Amino acid sequence: MGVEERITNGLLWAVYGDALGFLKENTDITVEELNDFTYYYDKDLMVKKPKGQYSYITELMLITIKSFLDSAKNFENAIDYPRYFEELKLWIHYRHGNPSNVLEKLGNKNFYRDKFYWDDVRGQGTSRILPIAMVNKNYYGAEKETYKNLIYLNRHPRVVLTGLILLRTVHLILERDVSEKEELIQGLKEYLIHLQLNQLNHGITGGLTRKYKIQFEKEKIDYLMTLDLLANDKEIIMLNWDCKGVLVYALDIFFKLEQREEIFLNNIPNEDIKEVLTIAYSLWGLMNSEDFGIKNLLKEEKFIRDMGKYLFKLRNFQINRTPYEKKEDTINLFDLQKNDIIKHNILGTAKVNDKIETLHHIQLLLETRSGIYTFVKAKGRQ
Repeated sequence: MGVEERITNGLLWAVYGDALGFLKENTDITVEELNDFTYYYDKDLMVKKPKGQYSYITELMLITIKSFLDSAKNFENAIDYPRYFEELKLWIHYRHGNPSNVLEKLGNKNFYRDKFYWDDVRGQGTSRILPIAMVNKNYYGAEKETYKNLIYLNRHPRVVLTGLILLRTVHLILERDVSEKEELIQGLKEYLIHLQLNQLNHGITGGLTRKYKIQFEKEKIDYLMTLDLLANDKEIIMLNWDCKGVLVYALDIFFKLEQREEIFLNNIPNEDIKEVLTIAYSLWGLMNSEDFGIKNLLKEEKFIRDMGKYLFKLRNFQINRTPYEKKEDTINLFDLQKNDIIKHNILGTAKVNDKIETLHHIQLLLETRSGIYTFVKAKGRQ
């Protein structure tokens, strides 16, 4: 397959991994097969979900893709953050899951001074780096955008390094055709050894303390040691589960997929299986392991495929996206009624297929060009 097919395949398999992990999180199903299931938004609301329903993992990746600005002049694809922020505010109402870093960002006016921003080591949704890695031919542009996007939600060195290592992994597979386990891990180790925080942080407002810089170097050393264990097939035990555990277990599963070995998920927290599988299957898809084909396994599978093709066009600067201009949008989605059709600043043309009110919630089934979404709002809240 060519690069376009590999990127599309990598995105489709990523969504498959997410959907499979999301199913396992919400059911006691043990087989590797997607099925319908019931999702509990909270204790007062449960909704039937179709086979292939994905979580916030995919939703964040799609938001990232929809926010890219392609620039042939700068030879890079960067995120349009005004649009990104508006997409996240809309995502609050159709989200599947509760990534703490995104919710903190949206709900805390002092987020960048808050302890959470600097200390959180889970870094949920780090897999959103996958499309940044796929869309950029220019590695240094990709690294700059990855770092910027990571520190948009988290500043702990472990989270930053996890995202950057994921970026480098995709680069080695997609751009350099590295396929052997030993060569891939060696490439990651060499990258870490030469990685300089000062270069990463160049041009970013606000300096970093000496304590932070020391912590960054310590985290690099710890990652190098863990990669050595992975290279030598040693058992890796995460005493405190975090973003590093997600990436390391994802790499291990990726290598097992390549070798057609049995996969075990016992050591992974139930709520984190989806992100581990998202990363593992995406890397596997990029490696040309198996063409996803038209399987009709995923919710909105055609749209996901189209987004993969769109990523390739962005990568070749064929879209010429213009920056987002915020317009005064007076539409309150939850005031709409069944069969209403609107033109929304972010959603585009949308139709209300159904509206359901319960004692505690309002639900909208909203049909857009990209698919059908369930929007939910608790009564009495904004």
